Amino acid sequence: MTLSRPRVIPVRKGQVRPTGSWLYVWVEVGSGAVAYVGGTGFDPELRAYLHVASEDPRLGRVRASVPHYDDRDFDVLAFALPEGVDRGHAREALIARLSAAGDDAADLRDVTDHIVQSLEDHRGTVSSETAY
Repeated sequence: MTLSRPRVIPVRKGQVRPTGSWLYVWVEVGSGAVAYVGGTGFDPELRAYLHVASEDPRLGRVRASVPHYDDRDFDVLAFALPEGVDRGHAREALIARLSAAGDDAADLRDVTDHIVQSLEDHRGTVSSETAY
């Protein structure tokens, strides 16, 4: 068995310092509809957990904003952003692309094109898995 090198998570003066930058898309399994688009500097699995577990609407945004989230099935697709890409700007560009209003963020097409294509590929995989 080969063990991986440890991932270092810096905690400085009682605060966790994010070590990455991610965009993530909540996709409803049955319909393929996008329910939420977010960005985080923390582990996307942790962020997904907080979205549904936290009663604080700033942390539990899916819980606070997606109707019947607890009766629906989602896949959360997470994408690491390249270093130097502004997460907030990338998130807004992705939302614009997904809402078909997004040709104004051409500077981030290399980031958003990959995410949109991955989303389409995932939708195709999910629909073929659920077909009988």
